[in-house]
Amino acid sequence: MRLGLTIARLSAAGWVGAASLFVVTAVREVMHPGFDSVTKDALALLRFPAYYVFGFSLVGVAFVAALGASCLQSDSRRRTWIASGLLALVLLLLAADFVAVYRPMAEMITPPGRAHVAEFQSYHRLSMWLNVGHVGLCAIAAVLLCWPADRTAVAAGSSVE
Repeated sequence: MRLGLTIARLSAAGWVGAASLFVVTAVREVMHPGFDSVTKDALALLRFPAYYVFGFSLVGVAFVAALGASCLQSDSRRRTWIASGLLALVLLLLAADFVAVYRPMAEMITPPGRAHVAEFQSYHRLSMWLNVGHVGLCAIAAVLLCWPADRTAVAAGSSVE
């Protein structure tokens, strides 16, 4: 049980951190005056596949580990079950974003530098909201997984699961 919770905690929190770093880096690249539209499109086509691979990997591992920990807990902590459900929802949002939003956007900017069609901005806004949603839900799941089971024992210096 402890190993599953540890893996779930690290993976969920790791994805929130990785996604945040990705967004900060991507925004800086898009705002950089030295990059033309060809470079910006090429960077998006290079960076986003890795974003989704890392997202599916880390959240998938967190989900499996949290679900395993939930099933093996004798006291069946409700927070771990809720976190498992949230992580499942995160995976669904990631999949929807990848299939219904990223793939059409990638086609719109291939080859790099191609004029963006009118729908590009709508897809981009939808992708931003889906990403805010799934990263936010993953952050909530990570907090639920990391929150101590018995705060009084933690305050007294005991190790509690």
